[in-house]
Parts: sequence; structure tokens; C-alpha cells
Amino acid sequence: MLIKALCDYADKQSEKPDANKIPDGFSEQDIHYRIVISENGDLKNILPFKMTKLTKDKKGKEKEVQVPRKAILPVRTQKPGIDSNYIEHRPLYIFGLNFDKDSFSPDDKTNKARKSHTAFVNHELEFLNGLDSVACKAYRNFIEKWIPENETENVILKELGKEYNGAYFGFSVGEESNYLESDEQFVEKYKRCFLEKSEDKHDEVTAVCGILGEKSSVARLHDKIKFPGGQSSGCQMICMNDTAFESYGKTQSFNSNVSEKAMKKYTGVFNKLLSDRGHYTIIGDMVLVYFAMKNDDTAECSMFSKFFRNNSDEEAEESISSIMQKIKSGFTTDEESINKLMIDDKVAFYIAGLTPNSSRICQKFVYRGNFGDVLNNLIKHQNDLSINENNPYPVYFGGIAKELKSPKSIDEKISPPLMTSIILSALNNTKYPDSMLSTVIRRIKTDSDEEKKPFIKLNDTRAGIIKACLNRKHKKEEITMAWNEENKNPAYLCGGLFAVYEKIQQDTSGGSLNRTIKDSYFASACSRPSSVFPKLAKLAQNHMRKLGEGAEIYYNKMIGTITDNLDGEFPSTLNLDDQGRFIVGYYQMNKKLYTSSKDERKVD
Repeated sequence: MLIKALCDYADKQSEKPDANKIPDGFSEQDIHYRIVISENGDLKNILPFKMTKLTKDKKGKEKEVQVPRKAILPVRTQKPGIDSNYIEHRPLYIFGLNFDKDSFSPDDKTNKARKSHTAFVNHELEFLNGLDSVACKAYRNFIEKWIPENETENVILKELGKEYNGAYFGFSVGEESNYLESDEQFVEKYKRCFLEKSEDKHDEVTAVCGILGEKSSVARLHDKIKFPGGQSSGCQMICMNDTAFESYGKTQSFNSNVSEKAMKKYTGVFNKLLSDRGHYTIIGDMVLVYFAMKNDDTAECSMFSKFFRNNSDEEAEESISSIMQKIKSGFTTDEESINKLMIDDKVAFYIAGLTPNSSRICQKFVYRGNFGDVLNNLIKHQNDLSINENNPYPVYFGGIAKELKSPKSIDEKISPPLMTSIILSALNNTKYPDSMLSTVIRRIKTDSDEEKKPFIKLNDTRAGIIKACLNRKHKKEEITMAWNEENKNPAYLCGGLFAVYEKIQQDTSGGSLNRTIKDSYFASACSRPSSVFPKLAKLAQNHMRKLGEGAEIYYNKMIGTITDNLDGEFPSTLNLDDQGRFIVGYYQMNKKLYTSSKDERKVD
């Protein structure tokens, strides 16, 4: 499904009237520096080939960064091991030198630098045979003159220093702007070589392509994809490199029945999507790639990315908060509203959840739906998570992931299967996974607040997660935005009563306690109320004697109302859902107690 969608998306992109199409046999490549050589092949200079780009840091502040510019070069090699490109861009091949501890050397344990440079020299000299343009002669002269052993102290190279490693290079002849890849003779010969190689059918396997439905040559190897978190050399979507994966006598990727044409389409557009932060975001170990089936999906992808905080904080929060407020006021995604948002609600929208695994890309899920449905369901997801009317900010999926792991952990990440289930529940407007509820409850019972961080244990996001899980699971608005006097659930009432007991203790101590009943009894009260609440009731009565008469009457009335609804009995144990109700009851009563006005405590 995903490969077919990527191929269809590639066709849509080719429909752009102003699209800068890359010719067959060529590809975009990041270039950090230009190697300027003379007509005699001497190294004259190495100049930065970068551009300034505005980006935003985590706080939303704009800053300028230097990024490599793109060059259109002959298609890069995909073969494993040592294999040279036409117009090489990798420093190890071009210069044959390793850089380590401020020095250059052609020697290494595997002799890779020498082998790479030799492969580069042989490959390019063979290709340049018969070419006599100024640029081609200069390139040939450079290759013939450059001896790695003699260039370990090259002043121009040493100026690069540590930038040498990880940088990619292009060639300029005579002057900075005279690029080798623009030379007509070089380009024409390369095109002929590429065409001849494409038409060489002596070892091709033909079959009906499982993607395009056409009978054509099957791809033996699939091009690599520069995948975030994967190998630096790239990963593959389809890769069969072991006999255990072979069947019907077919080897390697001949098993997949994906044609060369389809393979080039999907890998090319996939790499393009992953080079644009407007089309992907990262949550933990998972990379979400998304696109709308149209030639310009900027508006749809920009709107979708806001729900994943793939924009600056202020921009995303203001946009989503505005939409949520409109929804509460009766706004619907009708034609007029959609036009204002500049999006097409009927267009097919794809979201793929992917993770890197060694040299492969693992597909966790693929979602397809109309963008209008996606938008509506994500807004419902936000409304379900909302539990504090005074907090207008959206809850991002990254924020959910953060609350499901220990705040003291540095490298803990939410498992891709759990994150997949959460995202699909939001996209399909279905119940959230039980593991989401159990995880957040475990975190609330286990974590502790800190003096400078008082809302670690229980905050708006964690309470909102419980509210959303319970309401969707039981298909009714059981948990409202604030304390609900009509909710007679014993677990919910116990949570509220616990909040009252804690408030009494806080009022008595003036808020100076190092350890409250929440620190000592919350987890056990949440699981086994009957074993804890009698003790808490006695403590509360002792504390209330220290309060004034008005406050004592106020709290006794509140306690009496709750215990009457409990019929004087506390549940012996609470299951997972009831533990969630207990926590929400505590949270909402706590909010009510701390926002109540002084007049509410006066006794007539």
C-alpha cells in the first residue's frame, strides 16, 4: 500500500507545471565545499558551498544556520562496499586520506582509504578517455597528479580540519562557479553510458510489476533511502539479503516483483519527503511520514504537522487552540471553513509510521483517509484530552509520550507498538489502548513531585489521558471537564475525598509540610481504599480541630456529602478503570478546592 501510494504521489509531483524535474540518471546531492582546480589540475582552493537558512530552536526563536547546497550529479552508487561514482563527492575517494587527531594519513586498519582512492582513479580515468573539454582535461589532470602520500601536509586541506570528515565535495574548474557537472561533454557521455546500461538486458528478469501492473524488468536491488536514525549510508524498504527470504528460486529483490520503474519512483519521492521537515516528524524511535495525494500538499501537511509540534511552539499552539475554540463554538469543517484554511478536505491523506532496523526500514502502520476526516478526528482527540478549561494549549503526541515514561529517565522511549496504537486511535476516533491507561496510572502512582517541579506526579496531560481513555472505552462522557457532583462512582468519590483530606492537612500546616498524605498514601489509597481511608479520616479529624470553626464546618459538610454517596463503605480494591476514576476524582476535586473563593467557606 505504501509503495503504491508513493508511486502515485510521485506521479502527482510530476504534474507540477513549474517543477524542476531532475533528468533520468541524475540525483540531488548535498555539497558542503567546492574543490577549485586549475586547468592544469592543481588544487587552488576549497571554498564553502553553503547557504544560510532560518530555523527555530526549541523555544521558537529564529536563528541562522549554514546548510549545504544541492547539486545535480550523476546518480549515486547504491552498491555495498567500495564503488566509485561519476564525479565523486566523498572525501575518502577523492583525496584518499583519513583525518584523525589533526593529521591526515592514507593508512587505516582495513586500507579503505587507499582502496577507495584507487577505485575512484580507475573509474574516472576510464570514463574520461576521449573527452577533451577544458573541464574534463582539468579533472583528469587533478586525478593523475594527486598522490595521497604526498598530500598529508597540504595546507588547503589542513584548513578544513575536522570539517573534512562528513563533508561532501563538488568540483569547480578555473573559477568557483564553473562546475564540472555542467560540462557538456561530460554530461553527454554520461547520458549515453546511463542509457546503454539501462538498455542492457542480458541478465534482466521480467515480470508483471506488483505496483504498476506492467510487465517490465524487475529491480534486483532497491535504492537506499536516507532515513532518520538509520545507517548513514541509507536504508532499504525492500531488501532480501539472505537465502531464508528467498522463494520460488528467485534471489535478492526479484522476490518482490517491483519493477525498476516503480522502484525508482518510490525511492526517489521517499527521499524527497524525508528531506523536507514539512513532510515528516519524529516521535521517539518512530518517524511519521505524511503527504496528500495532490501536486501541492503544503497546506494539508502544514496543518497536520501542527498536531505533532513540527512547527515553532507559538505557531502550532495558536493554530490548534484557535481551531479548538471554533469547534466549541459550533465551527465545523464545512466548505466555507475549509476554504479559509486553504485545504482540500476531500483529498486522500497518507500517514506512515516507520522505524529503522539495521539497514532496513520497518513499517509499523500506514493510514489512509480523507484529510477532512483526519482533521476532525485529531480535533476530537484534542477535545477528549482536554480537562482544564484554563489551559488552552493542545496536547501533542510527543507530550503524551513524555508523560508515559519516567521523568528521571534520560534515554527511555515509548515502544513503537504503543505509540502506533495511540496515533491510530486518534486518527480513527476509536478507543485508546489499555496499555496507555495502565502506563499513565503506573507513572502517577510511582513518580514524585519535586520542590521546583510540583506537577510531575499528576498534571493536566496525565489527567487528560485518563479522561480520554475512560470516556472512549465506555462510549460516554463519564468524566467531565470539572468535578461532577452527579458522578456517584465510588472510585471517583474516593479520589475526591482524598483531595479533601489532603487540603485539610495543608491548611493546618500552612503548606510547610515536607511530606503529605499524597506522598505516603496515594498509591495504596488508589488501589485499596478500604485499607487506607479509615486512617485518613482519623487524621483529618485531628487536623480539623486546629482550624477555625467556619473551616471545620465547611470541610465536614464536604466530607459528609461524599461519604453519604459512598453509603459509608469504601471499596476493598479498585480495578484499572476505577484507579483511573480515583485519580481524576482527586485531580478535579483538588482543582475545585484551590480555585474556590473564600465566600464558599462562610457558614450562614
